[in-house]
Amino acid sequence: MDPDIQLRHEVFAQLNWDPSVFGCDVDVRVKNGVVTLQGKLASEALKAAVERAVRRAEGIATIVNRLTTAEPAATAAIPHRSCDSR
Repeated sequence: MDPDIQLRHEVFAQLNWDPSVFGCDVDVRVKNGVVTLQGKLASEALKAAVERAVRRAEGIATIVNRLTTAEPAATAAIPHRSCDSR
């Protein structure tokens, strides 16, 4: 199996395993070991939690975090439970 496909599966496994980010709509792309994350989340706290979960996957060369949030930076310290950005 292609190493990038295997890595993508591992990243999704980590996202599905972590209850704090399970169900978040994150687009994961992998090319030559570089993992790119895209999508819109409800908070900065969720954005950080997604990146922490992804970092647990083995074999990542680099993470490019292009996730955005629906909240202004001033409220980013308030954790939200929902992955929904509405």
